[in-house]
Parts: sequence; structure tokens; C-alpha cells
Amino acid sequence: MSHSFYIKLATLLIRADLRREEREWKRKIRRSRYDLPWHNAHLLKDIGLQPDGRPIGVSVPIEAKAKRHVRHIRRVLSLRIPT
Repeated sequence: MSHSFYIKLATLLIRADLRREEREWKRKIRRSRYDLPWHNAHLLKDIGLQPDGRPIGVSVPIEAKAKRHVRHIRRVLSLRIPT
């Protein structure tokens, strides 16, 4: 014996509502992951930021950054197929 149309519809709507709530919860969690404590200078210092949002100190020397950039450009140019 088959289930009633109304029971099937209710099941479908409940599942859709649960999926919607799950998506909203995940969206809220994802946003809070990147919500920085701009009002607290101590927490910003702990994560390595100045109060204006810039990183504290230099993470990579300029020479290493330039070498990496040149290496990347050479690799891209060598991979191009001449047409």
C-alpha cells in the first residue's frame, strides 16, 4: 500500500527545510571563520596583524620573492605552445 500524497509532500517539505537550515548554519560558520576581531588590538597582534589590518613584519625577503616570481614567469613561458 502506497503512502498518502500528503505524507509524501510533508516529508519532502521537511527535508527541504532541514537542508535550508543546514545551508544557513554552514554559511554562518563560514562567515564567522573570517570575522576578525578588529576592536581588540591584542587579538590582532596574536594573529599577526596591526590594528589597521596590515601584517606585522615582512614574511618573505624581497630577494626570495623576486627569484620565485622570475622562476614562475620562466615556467609559464616555457610551457607555452607556439602556434
